Amino acid sequence: MLVIWFALLATARADSLAVALDPPRKIVGFELRGKTKLKLRLLPYLSHLEEGDYVRQRDIAKIERALISSDLFHTADVAFEAAPGGVIIVATLKDRHSWLVAPTFYLQSGQRSLGVGYVDSNFRGLNQKTVLYGQIGERDNLLFGTFLDDNVKGTDVIIRTDLYAYSRFVDEYVNPEGDETSTEIARTARHNYVGGGFVIGWNCEWWCKIHLRLRGAYVYFKESQAPDGTPLPNPGSDGWDVTQQVFFNFDLRQQAFGVRWGPYLQLTGETTIPGLDDYDYSDALLRAYYSWLLFGSHQLELRTNLQIGRNLPVHEELLTGGVLDLRGYALDQFRGDLRATFRAEYSFPLFKVSALRFRGIAFYDNGYNGFHFPRTDGKRDYLPTQTKGSSWFRSDVGAGLRMYVGWVVVPVLGLDIARGLEGKGTQLVFEVGFTDF
Repeated sequence: MLVIWFALLATARADSLAVALDPPRKIVGFELRGKTKLKLRLLPYLSHLEEGDYVRQRDIAKIERALISSDLFHTADVAFEAAPGGVIIVATLKDRHSWLVAPTFYLQSGQRSLGVGYVDSNFRGLNQKTVLYGQIGERDNLLFGTFLDDNVKGTDVIIRTDLYAYSRFVDEYVNPEGDETSTEIARTARHNYVGGGFVIGWNCEWWCKIHLRLRGAYVYFKESQAPDGTPLPNPGSDGWDVTQQVFFNFDLRQQAFGVRWGPYLQLTGETTIPGLDDYDYSDALLRAYYSWLLFGSHQLELRTNLQIGRNLPVHEELLTGGVLDLRGYALDQFRGDLRATFRAEYSFPLFKVSALRFRGIAFYDNGYNGFHFPRTDGKRDYLPTQTKGSSWFRSDVGAGLRMYVGWVVVPVLGLDIARGLEGKGTQLVFEVGFTDF
């Protein structure tokens, strides 16, 4: 008992000594220096601080990590300068190149596409995100644009607008439950989608955000056929898809130059708006990630995703297959209204060549898809293997390469090779341009 008492006393004395040597000081202002276009009013938001907070000298490293985690700066040096009533936070920053105009090339499941895009992650020096992207492919064409302001006029308000249009051929695979190696396609149809959305949100804390989104689109289908060209019924009916969505994001991750660590959680709910919508469906999503920083520059990340839908139209069905979840299988090979995925990925540095940095990855993916809550109103034409209770579980292993340019925020090249463990097939995914975009 005496040992415990003396240990507690020693700890208390050590804490008292630390406070005496490094007392808390009140923040009375902020100042920017260095080669940066960042506006001063964004510095408190990116530092996770505000006037009136108290800091100690030992907090400098934490503030610098927060600034680097914004992915906007090459370097971030923080110092405290004495001022009446407390200290001023002085940040000396050197910007990364925040904007990029570049062509893109994608090769996945034998499907090629070319595009060009513009992305700016620090538009006007206000940490605003702007993206414009267009793509033409053998089987899909799309146009996408978005604008995000995470800190409107220095407040906790978030706004985002987006426009999205695509015309693509979508394959529905047979996926017979008794043959895990099958890649037979039962129907191909052209899906057309033109829509947009508006988001308003709130920064509860730097790590907690709430978003409300109104989304609307017109959807129509044509050119439905079997692989031999025989005309088939469209997989879904044409109509207006208008929904309201709510997002809860909890993101305590930090990142530095392509490496992330910490937890991430997202909860999402969506339902259609009666009177404006033709499809009457709803869905919910739980997404959870955790990343560990190892050996200073290695990363181990675990991802899990659980999503469930009711009465989903074909263009909103939950898909697996391809770069986002099951890299060892064809793009969007599996679909349903219940989906669960898991990914374990290890990333490590390989070498540098001037401003180019190369990283390797090794990964394991698995995913489950099933039909459990199908439509019964005739607005979805299901295949014989898409009956209630049909389900599929698949997994893969593989390796890949990522290339970063030191002065650009986003990676610009990705190459993955994956082997489907049940399907016994190998898939190659090659991306040049906005990799992980």
